[in-house]
Amino acid sequence: MPTDYKPVACGFYDQLEAAATRKKQVYLQYFNDLRELCQGSATIRTFVTRDHAEFMQLASGEEIRLDRIVRIDDTPAPAYADYPDFSCGC
Repeated sequence: MPTDYKPVACGFYDQLEAAATRKKQVYLQYFNDLRELCQGSATIRTFVTRDHAEFMQLASGEEIRLDRIVRIDDTPAPAYADYPDFSCGC
């Protein structure tokens, strides 16, 4: 996974921002700093920009770089549109 930040599509950012505004708990799939696929439910608190990259801060305090988000709820991020959905159907 490249380390250069790739801005996310405006429509996808709008979806993230709407979830944060509503304080809605969302299901996320994303790659962490170790390039491991992580998934789980979270509440988005805010967004920050640092070192020319945008991050999403979760209520838990965790930060996720926006270009590493694979999916939010049932919507894949545009950069990962062809990536399989690893969510559990449980």
